[in-house]
Amino acid sequence: MHDLVTHQDQRSLISLRRDEIDDHTIQGFVIGASDELVLLQYVYDFHLDGLMVLAVADITEVRCTATDRFQQTLLDADGLVAQVPFGLRINLEDWSSAIADLAHRYPLLILECERLEAPDFVIGRVKEMAHGEVRLECFSGAANWDDELVSLKYEDITSCQAGTNYTNVYQRYFERNAA
Repeated sequence: MHDLVTHQDQRSLISLRRDEIDDHTIQGFVIGASDELVLLQYVYDFHLDGLMVLAVADITEVRCTATDRFQQTLLDADGLVAQVPFGLRINLEDWSSAIADLAHRYPLLILECERLEAPDFVIGRVKEMAHGEVRLECFSGAANWDDELVSLKYEDITSCQAGTNYTNVYQRYFERNAA
């Protein structure tokens, strides 16, 4: 946690690992952190790709390498660091608070439960938040809304993403094709 706050204060591009969940490194800027959750401006292939909330307990390594520092200079030269919402405040007390805050600001969220035997990836609109779970109206890759809500237990969630390129494209489609 201390490393995350230091990197937030220094506005450093970092790489983090979640060895028990994912073989890939996640790169981003720390926007906020609590004892439970961290909010990142996710960076993928030199593109800002929305916000990502992860559980601090799942993080096995946080680094700011020479590569991260060099790539931050490239992002800065392209004007992308200036677009990082360092002043954004999201309630990171727990998953319920973070998801509620993000759902209030972003119409579509991606929630993942990567530790399950059959990992879950859902994309949609938050419809209900009850004790211990969130219920979403989800849609398929072909932009067809499901008839039933999908329920996810907060304890199973490992990632929440908002304002990503993926969700933004679908959101623009839904806005163009509103009934």
